[in-house]
Amino acid sequence: MLSNWDLFTDFGIAGGLLLTGKWLRANVVLLQRLYLPAALIAGLLALALGPSGVDLLPWSAGFASNASVLTVALFGTLGLSTDFPSMQVLMRRAGTLWAFNQIATVSQWAFVAMVGLGLMMFVWPDLPPAFGLVLSAGFMGGHGTGVVVGEALQGQGWADALTLALTTATVGIFASILIGMMLLHFGLKRGWIKGFSSFDKMSPIQRRGLVPLEEQDSVGRSSVSSISVDTLALHGSLILLVTVIGQHSAVYLSSFHEMVQVPAFVTAFVLGLAVRALLKRSGGNEYFDDRLFQHGTSASTDFLIVFGIGAIQITILLNYALPLIVMVLIGVLFNLFLVLVVAPRIFGDNWFEKAVFSWGWLTGTVGMGIALLRIIDPKMRAKVLDDYAIAYVPGSITDMVIISLVPILMMQGMAHLAIGGMWLYVLAVTLVWFALWGRHRLAHRAFG
Repeated sequence: MLSNWDLFTDFGIAGGLLLTGKWLRANVVLLQRLYLPAALIAGLLALALGPSGVDLLPWSAGFASNASVLTVALFGTLGLSTDFPSMQVLMRRAGTLWAFNQIATVSQWAFVAMVGLGLMMFVWPDLPPAFGLVLSAGFMGGHGTGVVVGEALQGQGWADALTLALTTATVGIFASILIGMMLLHFGLKRGWIKGFSSFDKMSPIQRRGLVPLEEQDSVGRSSVSSISVDTLALHGSLILLVTVIGQHSAVYLSSFHEMVQVPAFVTAFVLGLAVRALLKRSGGNEYFDDRLFQHGTSASTDFLIVFGIGAIQITILLNYALPLIVMVLIGVLFNLFLVLVVAPRIFGDNWFEKAVFSWGWLTGTVGMGIALLRIIDPKMRAKVLDDYAIAYVPGSITDMVIISLVPILMMQGMAHLAIGGMWLYVLAVTLVWFALWGRHRLAHRAFG
């Protein structure tokens, strides 16, 4: 039976591993050259020292479930800090990036679903029909989406799915940065970029990730007087409330029918958006700082990675080793096709910065994309991140629909419906891109 201190013990261990990971990242040059986040290093330590390794860490019996709780908190906090852009702003500033994001995201889900189904039908008949989804879940959304999809597939009877999705998320981070660096050198040789900041030219801040005192910025603003309530307590209370209500709402909505499974991350995200809209309408948003909410999202992600990697079961991986390796290789090749063949045709001139950034989030996380982008555009002159922030919000709705429905459809024998629907959506977005941007670009090439 779990005691009141078990949860704090788990987070205390994870916090200690994060501190150790940060110390190693700041002092071991090899880790700096690999651009590995401290959370990933901490997660690998959790794996090595945990139940799948030497089993030295005193985790609680339910420590692996902490990742799913943090996933709900992550999406709830994301909703609290997210504004929907107007259609005019979206089309003017980030239309082509939105189109590529949608085409790349949905086509990756559809493609790996087809490949996984093919491997089950022609090579390894014991694989579940949704085997391919563990790759897109880990590659596209990182450990957060890996937890969501893994648990959804577990709920459909595939007990090993969570470990496999967490594994592909971990492998994806390595692929995003290692192959991403190869892409940078390839782009330099082809003349797509004029140069980039090699590791030897980087400042100590960029290498070690430690900001000196004179350059440090505040985390957020004090929006209330501490005589009444602390600012962090105010923001933390809202995050906890949205997370808990989001979880219980998902349980309630899922109770009406056995075929209806509403993910808690979706209800938390929607609730976060609704609370943000209510705060704006009432004027209460003046007392809440988006930077603190964004730090809440980042902190949830860091701890989630530690718990997620630490919960990987090596024995399960050995059972799926060969098909998993095949899926990873095919997934990497498909993503290279997206960034080297599809991206230049959609983005047009100066496409490489956006393509490299896209490689980072297509295989790892947005953080990996930012790390690659900073190497070739350290002063962020291309405004890629600004455009991505605008394009992300409407695109996230598609992500949530896919993550919520596709795993269930694949496991319930409706793979043709799931895969066909995704390819139809890719075709529709491609037609929209051509009508709004592509036709003008082709005309410019013809007469320019």
